[in-house]
Amino acid sequence: MPCRVLPELKNGLHHLVRLLEFDDGTTWIAHVRMHADTQDSALMLQSEVDIMTLIRQRTGIPVPTVYAYEVDTRNPTSAAFILMQVVSGNTAMDSDGGYQVHQGQIPLHRRPAFCLAAAKIQVQMASVRLPLIGMVIQDSTGDYTVGPFPDIGGPFRRATDFIEAWARHSRFPLSVDAVNRIPSAALRSRILTSIQAFPNQLASSAADLTTHNDGPFPITHTDFFHSNIVVDSEYTIQGVIDWEGACTMPWELVEPPFSLETVPPELDAPYNYDENGVPVDQDTRQRWDERRQYEKLIAEMELEMQGDNMLSSTLSNRRHQKLAYAMRVYTNPGKLLFYDRVV
Repeated sequence: MPCRVLPELKNGLHHLVRLLEFDDGTTWIAHVRMHADTQDSALMLQSEVDIMTLIRQRTGIPVPTVYAYEVDTRNPTSAAFILMQVVSGNTAMDSDGGYQVHQGQIPLHRRPAFCLAAAKIQVQMASVRLPLIGMVIQDSTGDYTVGPFPDIGGPFRRATDFIEAWARHSRFPLSVDAVNRIPSAALRSRILTSIQAFPNQLASSAADLTTHNDGPFPITHTDFFHSNIVVDSEYTIQGVIDWEGACTMPWELVEPPFSLETVPPELDAPYNYDENGVPVDQDTRQRWDERRQYEKLIAEMELEMQGDNMLSSTLSNRRHQKLAYAMRVYTNPGKLLFYDRVV
C-alpha cells in the first residue's frame, strides 16, 4: 500500500524520526539512524528490536509494535531504520503545556497516579531476567540470549565482572577546564582527585559493593525518564518508548524513574543540606518524599504480582543507589561530584 512522508520531523542525537501515512489513514513511525552504520550500531538496533519483542511477550508493558527494520545500510533506503507503531498521545515531559508551563517536571497533581503506573511498569520490567549481563539478542530459534556491550565487552556472568570492566573503559567526559571553573581551590582539588581516582577505586572495591553477584539479572531501560513515557490527555500511560541501550544489568545499578532523581548527599556539596542532613532546596525535599512513596508502591506491586522483593530491596538500598547514580552520571553527562565517597 502506498504511503507518504508527513512534514512532521524530529531529530535526536543519532536518529531522524518521521511519520508515514498510508492511503487508508494508518500512520507508522520511521526511526532512521542518521550516522554511518557500524558493527556496534547494528548490534544496538538489533537489540532494541529484540528487547521490545521480549518485553511485549513477557509483560503487559505497552511497547510499540515493530513492523519492519534494517540494522544497516545494505537495503534500498541506504539507511538503518525501524518502522513501528505510533503510540497515541504525548510524552509526559511535553504534556500539560510542556516545558514552558512546568519546566520539564511532572505537574504535582499528576504525580501520584503517574508514579503508581510507573511502578507497575518497573516491577514488570524487572521480572524479566536473564542469566548474564549484556545486550539482549533473539537467536534463530526464538530464544533470547545475552551478547556483549559495544563499549565494554561481555557478556558478564557476575556483577563484579561488569563493574570491573566498566571501570577499565570509563572516561569522564568533561575537561579539566570545567573543573577549574569551581571557585573554591580546595573544593576544586578534592573533586578533581575524586574524578581521577574513581574508576580504580571502583574496580578494587567491586566485590564489597555487590550483594547479588550472580544472575539472573533484570532488564533495565537505561533512559527510564518521563520523556520516554507517552501519556494521553488524562496522563494515563500509553506506551514506553526509546528502548535503545536497554539491557540486563546488575541489581545494584537499577534505579527508579529518573524523574525522581536526586544527588546522593554523600556525593554532594555539604552546603546543600542543613544541620540535620535535610536538603535546603524545597524541590529536593519534595523529591525525597516522592521517592520514599515510590519505593512503597514498588513493594506493594511486588506483593500484588506475587513476585520476590528484589526490586524494592534494591531501590531502598542507599548504598546501591549511590553506586548506580555515580556510575551513570560519571560518564554521562559527567557531573562534578565527590566520587570517592561511593566506596
